[in-house]
Amino acid sequence: HPNFGAYISCDSNEMVTWGILAIGEWLLGRETAWMSPTFWDFFSKEHNVFFNSPNHTRVEYWYLFYVNALAGIVAKNVINGGEAMALAAGAADTLAEIAEKVQYDFNAQGFDFTVYKSWTNKHIYRQPDSLAGFAYNMLFAALSFDKPDLIAKSAYALDLYAAFESNPWYEIPNGSSGLYAAAWLNAHGWLNNVKKTAAWIFDNQEGPLQVGKWGKEPIDGLIMGWRGDNRMYAASAAYSMETLMPLQFILPAIRYCPELCKAAAKYIRCALSSFRLFFAEGTELIYETKPNINVSVPYEKLERERDGHTPAACGDYYGHRSVYGAGYMYWVEALARKTGENMIPALDLSLTDWPSAKKYPIFLLDNPFDRDVSLAFTPAPAWKCVAPDLFADGRLEASVWDLEDVSRLGAADGAINCALGPGRTKLIAVLPNGNTPQRAGGVIKCSGAELMVE
Repeated sequence: HPNFGAYISCDSNEMVTWGILAIGEWLLGRETAWMSPTFWDFFSKEHNVFFNSPNHTRVEYWYLFYVNALAGIVAKNVINGGEAMALAAGAADTLAEIAEKVQYDFNAQGFDFTVYKSWTNKHIYRQPDSLAGFAYNMLFAALSFDKPDLIAKSAYALDLYAAFESNPWYEIPNGSSGLYAAAWLNAHGWLNNVKKTAAWIFDNQEGPLQVGKWGKEPIDGLIMGWRGDNRMYAASAAYSMETLMPLQFILPAIRYCPELCKAAAKYIRCALSSFRLFFAEGTELIYETKPNINVSVPYEKLERERDGHTPAACGDYYGHRSVYGAGYMYWVEALARKTGENMIPALDLSLTDWPSAKKYPIFLLDNPFDRDVSLAFTPAPAWKCVAPDLFADGRLEASVWDLEDVSRLGAADGAINCALGPGRTKLIAVLPNGNTPQRAGGVIKCSGAELMVE
C-alpha cells in the first residue's frame, strides 16, 4: 500500500494527506483504484475508528473528527462500497460513545484510546471548537448511514458550541464543518445561531481570518494555523491547508443559509487571489526557504517575517512544501470553476454537500465589477458520476434555472453560459432536461433534491 506523507521529504502516512488526494482525484474524474488500498490502513479494528496515521492511538481532537469525516466522504464517494460504508458508520458510533464518555467536554487536546479518556499536555493545546467538528460527524452519519438518532447529538453539540461567549477557534476544520452543520440543522427545524457560527470563521480579531497586507502583499482571506499561546503568535502566519480546506463546508452551507452569499463570495475571491503567496508569487519576489524543491507544490506556511523578509514562504517541517495543502488545489479546480473572468469563479454549492443523498449543481456567481460580464463554464467531472442524468454520452445536456425567481434561463449544451450585471449576484441550478424546480415549504426542490432554502 503506498504511503502518503504530509510534506515533501517526509515518510509519514496520513489520512489528512491520502484522503485529500483521493477525494481530489475523484472530484476531477480521475482513476483512484491505485491508491484505494491505503484507505484500510487507517482503520483500527481494535478501536472501531479511523486514525490519521495507522496505530497512532493518541490523537488530537481536531484530527480525530476531521479524519473520520474524510473517511466517511471517501467511503461514500470514492470507494462507494458496502464494507467501507460499514466501517465509517461504525466509526461514527465510536465518536458518539466518546462524546458520552467525556460528557461532550472536548476542551482538551485529544483522546487516548489506550486508556479511553481525554488528555492535554498544555493548556494552550485545548480544542473547545471540537464540538463543531463532532457535530458535523454526527450529521454526516445521520444522513449518510441512516442513523437519524444522531441528528439530536449534532444539534446538542452545536448548542454547546454556540454558547461560548468568545470565539473558541483552535483549528479551522472544526469551525468550518460546524458552519455546514449549523446551516443544515437550522434549515430543517433545529434552530441555532448560524450567524454566530459563521462570524467565528470570518473573524480577524479572535478567529482565524487574515486581512490587510504584509509588506506590499495583500493577505486577505488567508487562514491562520491555530490559536497558539497568544494572538500575536497566531496572527504571524497563515497556512495553505487551512486556507483552502474550509471551502468544502462553506460552499454547501450557503444553500441552507443564502444570507451567506455575499460574504462567502468575497472571502473566497480574496483567499484564492492571496493563495499565490504560498508559491512565493506576489507583486514582487517573495522570500522562500526551499526554492529548489518541487515548485509545483505550495509552501505549508506564510510568515509575516522571517530572516528579515516580509512576507516569507516557508514551512514547519521537512521540505517545507505541503503535500496535504497541495491536494486541495484539486478541490479548488472542481469547486471554483473557471468562467473566462479571473475574479469571477463559478462556485459549486452542491458537489461537496457530502451528507446529501441527492443533489444537482448549484452555482454562485458574484460580479464585483461595475460592468456587465458574460461567463461560460462547465461542472466538475465528478458530476458525471453524481448526476449522470445531466449528461448524454459524456456531454452536458441540461437546463439552467435562476433560483431567485425560479425561472428557466436556457439550455446547457456542453457548457453553461450566463450574463451577469454590474455588482450582481446570481444563484443558478443545472437540472436534467424536462425537470422543473418547485417551491415547497420554503425550500426549492427538484426530483427529491433540495436545491436551495429560500
